[in-house]
Amino acid sequence: MNPGPDPTAARPWSTLTEAARDLGIHPSTPVIQSNRLGEDLGQPLFERAERRTVMKLTRFGKRVVAAAQEIPPEGRRKATR
Repeated sequence: MNPGPDPTAARPWSTLTEAARDLGIHPSTPVIQSNRLGEDLGQPLFERAERRTVMKLTRFGKRVVAAAQEIPPEGRRKATR
């Protein structure tokens, strides 16, 4: 079984649709997951963008990414499909 992508890995995707295509998942999946995580944490991770524009992390989103990247590899759980 493929353990899936590392959820803390930094990638140069400009849109969540591009990320989904590269990961081979449905385009709505990263949108749903990032929205769910933002709701769970109490703040949005991305600035609302218009269609076909580059996504940008909020200040809070940047802090979440920085914190996630501090987790040692042995403490990370691989994302599953």
